[in-house]
Parts: sequence; C-alpha cells; structure tokens
Amino acid sequence: MSHGYLRARDGTITTFDVPGAGTGSGQGTFSAGINPVGTIEGSFLDDTNVYHSYVLAPDGTITTFDVPGAGTGFMQGTIAENINTAGDVTGQYVDASSVNHGFLRSKHGDITTFDAPGAGTGSGQGTIPISNNPSDAITGLYYDANNVAHGFLRTR
Repeated sequence: MSHGYLRARDGTITTFDVPGAGTGSGQGTFSAGINPVGTIEGSFLDDTNVYHSYVLAPDGTITTFDVPGAGTGFMQGTIAENINTAGDVTGQYVDASSVNHGFLRSKHGDITTFDAPGAGTGSGQGTIPISNNPSDAITGLYYDANNVAHGFLRTR
C-alpha cells in the first residue's frame, strides 16, 4: 500500500492515508505536490482500482474530489498533478473510454475541464496537464490521434 507523507523541516516524516484508499498491491495514497502554505494534493487508488483526488489542508482536513465525467472503470478517474500558491489544483481525468482530459480545480472547489487542440480521442490519448503557476497558466502534454506526444500551454 502506498502512503502519502509530510516531511517537516526537522526531518520528521508524517505519514497519512486518504480515507477510501485501497489496501491492495499498487493501491493507496499518492502525494503529488505541496504549495508554500503546506497544502498537499494528490490522488488515491481505491479498492476497485479507480483514481480519485484529494487536497490535504495544513490543519489535516482532507477533501476528496472527482471531476464530473471521470470514468469509474479500471485505472480511470481523477488524477491531481500539481497545486499552485493560490491553492488551485490541475491534473487529468480519464473518462469511461480511457481518454485523458485536463482539469483545473479552484481552491473553492470549482472545476473547469479542457482539452488541448489536436488531442486524440482514443484510449490512452488526450490531454495530460502537469503544472500550473499562480496565474493558472497550465503546461503539460497531449497525445494526438497517432499517439505522438506534444507540449501545450493553456493560459487563462
């Protein structure tokens, strides 16, 4: 089982598991990013091998979320990739056809979805955001219909 962790400046490592994370091989809690105020974001794989995402506030409060339209089948769901200084999270969701799409979740929970122009619509293709800055400019990659990777920049 994978565990998220928090490492303090003194070298202490604090582990955590998101409620609902699976306990089988390869399942569990995955941390992806932390912003300067200590808010952590990541994903977890449940006991049916579906991805969900979370935000862990500095006070220990865990908020889980799924992007509307995310698939609920094997290795589908919502995968958070990065959190910016404002607390906005970007990542991908995998739909019921196993196509990747991008999302931006505001710190208030509002979700905007998007696809890079030219992104393929076949299984394993589509848009995969990796990082967002304080202005919510988002970078990442997309796979086209020929399974060729390309970079993208999405600005507000």
